[in-house]
Amino acid sequence: MEWQQRISNYAEATGFPQSLFVAADGRVVGTWIMGNDYRVKTGYYGGYPAGYLRRIRALFPDKCRVLHLFSGRVDLAALPGDTVDLNAALAPTYVDDAQTLTGVPLDRYDLVLADPPYSVEDAERYQTTMIKRNLVMRALRRLSPGAHVVWLDQVLPMYRKDSFGLDAVIGMVKSTNHRFRVITVFRRIGLDGRGDSP
Repeated sequence: MEWQQRISNYAEATGFPQSLFVAADGRVVGTWIMGNDYRVKTGYYGGYPAGYLRRIRALFPDKCRVLHLFSGRVDLAALPGDTVDLNAALAPTYVDDAQTLTGVPLDRYDLVLADPPYSVEDAERYQTTMIKRNLVMRALRRLSPGAHVVWLDQVLPMYRKDSFGLDAVIGMVKSTNHRFRVITVFRRIGLDGRGDSP
């Protein structure tokens, strides 16, 4: 799908106002104001804000093989898929380190959602160490061309421009006194520099 089609589907499927635009350089830019619904359906600290997965699903209706990285407890009814987490007690599909993903068949997936700990304090809350974002992006180079990575963070992770195209940058804010975050959408590109959907 082209990005204008994705944006149109997003508006139609969610009913939210037009907030995403294709810029002159071809990248998608915009802002999502999530509102003051503080509920996290799973009740898990750091879980996705209400409506986030619905919005992502509306942007990627063509993706059917989804992987939730740093999954914690994710609402799989909102966006079905497999999960990856270091904490086996959370019963993920794969118990694995996101910095290597050695036990995950990444070539099977066409959409990866990543929501890593944003700070050392967050990592401590999850009883883990802070991740190195560039290592995660390196591991994700095993994705097939055309796959997308939706990275929610306060930092733009380091990535190789010969491996990933930067398709979209969407600012996200819940409401007052909440962290401002950025959704960065990467597209895995192939040897020819393209990343058309398979």
